[in-house]
Amino acid sequence: MRIGIVGAGSIGSLLVGCLSKTSAELLVYGRGLHAAHLTASGLTLHIDGKDVVVCNPNDWEMLLEEQGLPESVQSSCDAIIMTGKASAFSEHLEVSKHLLRNNGLICTLSNGLGHEERLVQAFGAHRVLAATTTHGAYRPEPGQVKWAGIGEINIGPFVHPHTEDSVKTFLQFLADASLEPRWEDDGRALLWNKMLLNIAINPIAGLLGKENGALLELTIFESVASVLLEGATIARAEGVRLDDDAVLIDRLRNVLDKTRTNYCSMLQDIKAGRPTEIESLNTEICRRGEMFGIPTPLNELLSTIIQNL
Repeated sequence: MRIGIVGAGSIGSLLVGCLSKTSAELLVYGRGLHAAHLTASGLTLHIDGKDVVVCNPNDWEMLLEEQGLPESVQSSCDAIIMTGKASAFSEHLEVSKHLLRNNGLICTLSNGLGHEERLVQAFGAHRVLAATTTHGAYRPEPGQVKWAGIGEINIGPFVHPHTEDSVKTFLQFLADASLEPRWEDDGRALLWNKMLLNIAINPIAGLLGKENGALLELTIFESVASVLLEGATIARAEGVRLDDDAVLIDRLRNVLDKTRTNYCSMLQDIKAGRPTEIESLNTEICRRGEMFGIPTPLNELLSTIIQNL
């Protein structure tokens, strides 16, 4: 099976390192100095501060943004995982159109909502899966990735009624790579549950400039939970089957506890002066709220502050 990883950032590089130890044939798309390291020297994967795995560049074919796409890789991938930031989605979508076979499968691990709808428009519902991940990774320097938090890759149907059995080969490669794939029967609920955590945690942690654990302080947590519940109202208006509010809040508390020492991606983007993913997160909640005539003042406030910041 030929698997394309479009976006060789932290999570993308983690997937490359893990999948390179399987029999999968890998095609990797990236840019900049890190991609150059992947091409020439390979990847060093640090696992949870304990083990170090050196990955050989001969275990994948590297495509550099700076060089364009060769005709030889057109329609060559059986499956594609898009892993870039939301800001790179449009570019990565065009790359994926070049790489994916007519009967191939595609999913994205980008934060936010609306990405799967764009994939359906580009490829057809029968080729699109819903996917999220709880793996944590970051790049301390080019050619190096730290697997900071071992989690899961959750996959499910989006519009087309895919079943676990219909994508078992793809799931098996992820399992062989120790990426802990988990099938979810309700892909829309899967995406919304991740979205609700992101809209609650990322902008507030980004504004505070602190680790996720700071959001567990009682008065701050009340605000974080309120942002989540405002988003849950929109999800239910769309017909998404969510757990009760108490369960959603408990899940939020558990995630903050498990990631208490993590600096969220939005905070890292703010510190680095990079564009954030606020448009695909809280701003998207506001947009969907307007469609139903449901006010979303908390998400609107956070969106405005982050955009101006």
